[in-house]
Amino acid sequence: MISKNHIWKKKPIVLCVWLFLFVTVGQSQSKISSIEFFGNTFFSQRELLEKIPVKIGSPISQIEQLSVALADIYRSDGFYSFRIDSSKYIFNIDSSAAELIFFLNEKVRTSISEITLVGNSAISTTELLSLFETKKGTPLNAQVLESDIQSVLQLYAGRGFPFTRISSDSIHVDSGDGSKLNVKLTIEEGAKIYLDEIQTEGNSATSTNVIVREARVNKGELFDQERIVRIQRRLERMQLFSSVAEPQLYIVSQAISDSLRGGLLISVREGNTNTFDGILGYVPSTTPNTKGYFTGNVFVALRNLFGTGRKALIRWQRETETTQEIELQYREPWLFGIPLNVGGTFYQRKQDSTYVKTKLELRGDFIITEELSIAGNITSESVYPSADLQQFSIFESNALFFGAEVLYDTRDNLRNPTRGVRYSTTVQQGRKSISGPEKYLYLATEKNFSIRRYSVDAEVFITTFARQVIMIGLHGKQINSTRLELSDLYQFGGTTSLRGYRENQFFASQLAYVNGEYRFLTGRASSLFGFVDGGYFSRPSDALKGIVRQEKSLYGFGIGARVETGLGILNISYALGQGDSFSNGKIHVGIINEF
Repeated sequence: MISKNHIWKKKPIVLCVWLFLFVTVGQSQSKISSIEFFGNTFFSQRELLEKIPVKIGSPISQIEQLSVALADIYRSDGFYSFRIDSSKYIFNIDSSAAELIFFLNEKVRTSISEITLVGNSAISTTELLSLFETKKGTPLNAQVLESDIQSVLQLYAGRGFPFTRISSDSIHVDSGDGSKLNVKLTIEEGAKIYLDEIQTEGNSATSTNVIVREARVNKGELFDQERIVRIQRRLERMQLFSSVAEPQLYIVSQAISDSLRGGLLISVREGNTNTFDGILGYVPSTTPNTKGYFTGNVFVALRNLFGTGRKALIRWQRETETTQEIELQYREPWLFGIPLNVGGTFYQRKQDSTYVKTKLELRGDFIITEELSIAGNITSESVYPSADLQQFSIFESNALFFGAEVLYDTRDNLRNPTRGVRYSTTVQQGRKSISGPEKYLYLATEKNFSIRRYSVDAEVFITTFARQVIMIGLHGKQINSTRLELSDLYQFGGTTSLRGYRENQFFASQLAYVNGEYRFLTGRASSLFGFVDGGYFSRPSDALKGIVRQEKSLYGFGIGARVETGLGILNISYALGQGDSFSNGKIHVGIINEF
């Protein structure tokens, strides 16, 4: 049996425990009402309040975090002996808020008086120190010094020393003068590496010679880390592989005491290089005694013939019963063993029942760097009016053009870019001769005249947030001549130019349009996007056909998606043109295949 006296003796202990818990919990929930510093001369009160992560209104439990932050702030500016002498907080009546007071002791400010490098023989100290952002007379910043060390390592890797190591374990305050800091870095340069061979793995379809050729590494060449990175980028741009790993260095043998012979292992994964896309439709007859007809689009791309990197393309498109196109292309890479790609194109378009235009082109692209290339081309064009026409429509003609192109491309990914720029400009100069039809030649005031063409295309890709990209495209074309016919004009409108309008709906001698897209990346080569397109075009008058000069501004907008498929990247969009209602919108479908 427990006596009453025993119970009474335990009550003061219970009450003390409850009182302690009440005060502790109450203080932990208190908010900071003000923060005040004493003893600070280098930083003002306002500067310290701006720099610390703990703000007015924060829980008082963050006082320890505030103390650590103060020490970091002062040490980052060279006050390595800084300390907080004492601190206190004053609660209000109900302990809901407290004033914080810190008494600081800044001590002496320490700055770098000497930077010493030892162990470097391949690269001079002067050259190495020129890379440093860490300077004498400034406080030591650990992050900046680490960045400087990385810059030195990159320089060594670019000079054939990939195994260089740098230690910074000798950083100390001068014992005689506490304001001086001595920094000593020890460099172990390692052996110089020369490359003797390249090995590949994962290339089941592509010839090893193609990969070695694109690597552009000569036997006995000095190792250069930057060039190794460019190998990966160069192989990715071939669009033969779904992935390319960064080349790995391995050691083959030791040549002499201070150098090694090495090789590169390049790992790839084969991609889908041969694609086929075919859509066929049948339009039945709508009037008696007439036949229906087929429409459609067939696209065959072979981008790695026999594993050699050679490319071939076949394209057929029939828009209406009387309008169709056929195109054949072939490209031979690395002609004569140099980065010169040579190719040819055959193109023919039958425009309604008016004329047939045939084009033959020979083109050569010289690759200067991964981003820059120049090209030259010779193009022969012939136009034949339909023999069934009972009135004049277009002259029979032949033209020969000589042209040049500059291409600059810094996109990080050709299939689904997140940053970079693609810019190209083309100039063509040619001469056209009119040769028929015989019965209409009297209408030609000039039978021989010159034609000049210009085009500019630019696309900019900007990352906004994670997996979100803005694309802005600017495009312009112009053709100048004393006489222009329908077959000379540019055709535009539709999937690849101004969405919200029929394919090739407009003819123009001058045109400019802008494409703006906001993309949400959903996969390696897939995205959802909203877009706005705007454009302007003009078409000259044609007195022989009674056509007056045309000039118009247009716009379109909508939503779309790019989806990676086995055939290529499927591009689908729904667009409204100027004045369209929702029911009049255009659905554009196409396969994106960079050839």
